[in-house]
Amino acid sequence: MYRGLKKLEITAMRRSLDYWGAFDLSGEFDFIVRQGEKNDLFAVTPEVKYYVIGRDPEPVFAGLYMGSLGKKALVLSMEGAYMVASVSDKKKIKVTGQAESLVVYGRDVFGSSITWADESIQQNERIIIANKYGEAIGIGRARFDHKGLFQDKVTVNTEADMGLYIRGQEEVSGG
Repeated sequence: MYRGLKKLEITAMRRSLDYWGAFDLSGEFDFIVRQGEKNDLFAVTPEVKYYVIGRDPEPVFAGLYMGSLGKKALVLSMEGAYMVASVSDKKKIKVTGQAESLVVYGRDVFGSSITWADESIQQNERIIIANKYGEAIGIGRARFDHKGLFQDKVTVNTEADMGLYIRGQEEVSGG
């Protein structure tokens, strides 16, 4: 069932978007939640919001899937990370072309592959892994703060990547 956001959900969403430096997105889009085991958050236009809420049968997807909305935070999806990375550099690293290929296959990031990192990154924080153009290719967790990110060892664990969708398609098709 799709519905609008409750007051606490709006607060959690805005707090999470602020963490990523993309608070302004909360004013640019309308947001709806598909209620289920997890509350999935979608960014939609006002027209789509009007059409989707209360429809029977309901559409499977509506708008851009931003992630799972919990009681305290939004866990970004890759689509949400892509949108956030397009408007903000906060909590983001950029990697070399070779590292980009490895991240897309789910590999962790070596510090020597990082070309740029936001100075506000702290140890164990979730970060967006981006290519040289700043486009999100993965979501990871920093093993070190900003100064330690550039060491010649694995410094970022990849938790989600753009290649997951492609690998999933190969499993379905048997290829």
